[in-house]
Amino acid sequence: MAMSLTTFAQKGESRVGINLNASPLMEDGVSLTNFGLAAKYQYGLTDHVRLEGVAGYDFKAKGASLFEVGANVHYLFKIGEKINVYPLAGIGYANIKGVVTKSEVEGITRESDNDDEEVGSSSMNKFYYNLGAGAEYALTDRLNVGVEIKWQGIKWFNRLPISIGVSYKF
Repeated sequence: MAMSLTTFAQKGESRVGINLNASPLMEDGVSLTNFGLAAKYQYGLTDHVRLEGVAGYDFKAKGASLFEVGANVHYLFKIGEKINVYPLAGIGYANIKGVVTKSEVEGITRESDNDDEEVGSSSMNKFYYNLGAGAEYALTDRLNVGVEIKWQGIKWFNRLPISIGVSYKF
């Protein structure tokens, strides 16, 4: 009996997974990278087109954290027995929370973040778009590992999330 392993998102196939990511902020004069965790659900719309829903949280770094929910579309290209690569595009919603410091209010620069006094917090709700690429490798017929990089266009908070993850077909 022969068994075939394919890594295309076969029509009707469902997967759940988790990603770990590092998301550097891509704004001039800002040095900030958040690390985060995201849950994802993937559904094979056709043999090549996969839809993905994602909910994630990027932990606080330099006073800023982010919660997001989004949807992506992947177009899969099989480049090996167990390997797929794909471009991706998507949209989403982000809630960005930050801390306002005394130096920001006064418009001055401090030599150390430790010297600055926290005077409040702020929150922004923003829509965003994703453009990027990913690759995945089938460890088994049910378990994949993968990597993604994408541009996340958020007004005043553009980022470049780089993630590694695992997904399970059920």
